Amino acid sequence: MELIEAKSIVKILAQGTNPTTGEAFAMDSPYNDPSVIRALYTVHDLARSAKKPKMNIEEKRRENLNNGRPINAGLPWTDDARSTVATEFKKGKTIAELATILERSLGSIHAELVKQGLVKPDFR
Repeated sequence: MELIEAKSIVKILAQGTNPTTGEAFAMDSPYNDPSVIRALYTVHDLARSAKKPKMNIEEKRRENLNNGRPINAGLPWTDDARSTVATEFKKGKTIAELATILERSLGSIHAELVKQGLVKPDFR
């Protein structure tokens, strides 16, 4: 069962409704007890704020490709990539060219160049 489905069921239970039949629970049902209702809403809220497990680099790259993003979008910068972006920028490569070469977003390239003191933050 996916977290989204479980969260939906818990919310329905907290509202005093049978998630299978859609009928309201009897007044003497444990689901109508205030402490149970609070517990269900607490679990629901925790599930809502739960984060997906962190992906490894290959999973993130696959997700990027599937979503039409550059393959390295959102991945940490390596020392080699930092060196490449600085060297190639100093040689005259544009931010767009660097984004293509390093397979990153324009914003990521710009942010790295700002971090290295090679461009000002307000390039746009």
